Amino acid sequence: MATHMQACASPKNTSKRSAISLERIGLLISLVVLIVIFAMISPYFLTLDNFSNMLLSLSLIGIVSAGMTIAIASGGMDMSVGSNMALTGVIVGSMLHSGMPQGLAIAAGLLIGLLIGVCNGISIAKVKINPLITTLATMIIVRGIAFLYSNGLSFGIYGTKPTFPDFGFWGRGILFGIPVPVILMVLVVAVVYVVLTKTAFGRDVYAIGGNAEAARVCGINVERNTIWVYLIMGVLSAFAGIILASRLTAGVPSAGTGYELNAISCVVLGGASLTGGQGKVEDTLLAVLVLGVLGNGFVLLGLSSFLQDVARGLILLLSVGIDQMRQRRAA
Repeated sequence: MATHMQACASPKNTSKRSAISLERIGLLISLVVLIVIFAMISPYFLTLDNFSNMLLSLSLIGIVSAGMTIAIASGGMDMSVGSNMALTGVIVGSMLHSGMPQGLAIAAGLLIGLLIGVCNGISIAKVKINPLITTLATMIIVRGIAFLYSNGLSFGIYGTKPTFPDFGFWGRGILFGIPVPVILMVLVVAVVYVVLTKTAFGRDVYAIGGNAEAARVCGINVERNTIWVYLIMGVLSAFAGIILASRLTAGVPSAGTGYELNAISCVVLGGASLTGGQGKVEDTLLAVLVLGVLGNGFVLLGLSSFLQDVARGLILLLSVGIDQMRQRRAA
């Protein structure tokens, strides 16, 4: 009993905190080095226009990665992110295309994301299906529904201006000189930071990811918290899908492809472990910035987009490899 009480009192150890701190330093160094290199190569890199465009391009992956941090910290992951974004965009796009009120369309989109998240959570927590298998199946099902609903076509959202209260504001608007999606990303990251560090739910997430059985012995409702994890992930994915539809001025059934892998790359590169129990959203945001700067530099250098895919794949492989080595050292 004493062992269980100690585990409940201190679910995280100092070595994990130290490892994450070291990786934060590594990310900061990588970010500075990349900025210096690309600034020397391209005079356009350090311009305000370029930084604004770069932050805009990574805002959606930042929102999704914030949610993925919660999922991975709990010991799971969500592969249905991109499909969720697509279906949400198609639903919202079709409603706005038909002349329905913007508020109703956005509410419907968020509800779709919530339902997808709850279905994932129940399948994982109650039916005990592996998170990877569950969300892969959801990814296929939801993408198929998006194409069936739209008949493979996009729903154009016409006449929306990038000014409030038009729908275009959420994806193309500017507020205080900053793109609105960037502001929304910062707000989401801030909320996730508070949830993970200042709430009982956040502590439970880390405890469940560290050892679900020990967490259950400590009185944590593992099933309920797991459902909440995927509910949050679903809503954030839908939120990103709404912003993407606003930016594209259309609901596109093929939208969001690859977002889940990019998000996982950012979370793991930020120091989270795929086995769960650790990970910080601020480090995830740093990883998003590193990958964003790298991708932006590739574009400025005129390098092929296929090469960018190769680089992202190698970074994901490297991140997972580092995580595995870290786990072996900790053992």
